[in-house]
Amino acid sequence: MNRNEFGPVKNFVSAGAIKPRRVVAFAATEGQVEVAASPTAKTLIGVTGVIGTVAAGERVDVYFGDIQTVEAGGAFAQGAMLTVDAEGRVVAAAPAATVTQQIIGTAFGVSTALGELVPVAITPGGSLSNAANS
Repeated sequence: MNRNEFGPVKNFVSAGAIKPRRVVAFAATEGQVEVAASPTAKTLIGVTGVIGTVAAGERVDVYFGDIQTVEAGGAFAQGAMLTVDAEGRVVAAAPAATVTQQIIGTAFGVSTALGELVPVAITPGGSLSNAANS
């Protein structure tokens, strides 16, 4: 893994089309990543960079830490713990009873609408459970 001015970064092969500034998860094939399309299905590992959409089989940089700019899937407050929507955009985590959601990080800015670009402190591998799960 390398480190540049945007933090730790590693290059992978895309298992499908991935837009910029989206959250990704490991794909079924080793060395590949895919759009993280569910807050519960797979561990969220990082965020794609600012370069345009990559197609299946193309190389994509994934950032694993620091503050990254990510596309929002809806409104949320600064300080919200974030997970993903079906498009790999960040949304506020709000697990239902008996559900555990994967977390990609913490909002360092406010989102008021779908499609806004917000700073997120990336902390891959976290999860949040509803109090009813305890």
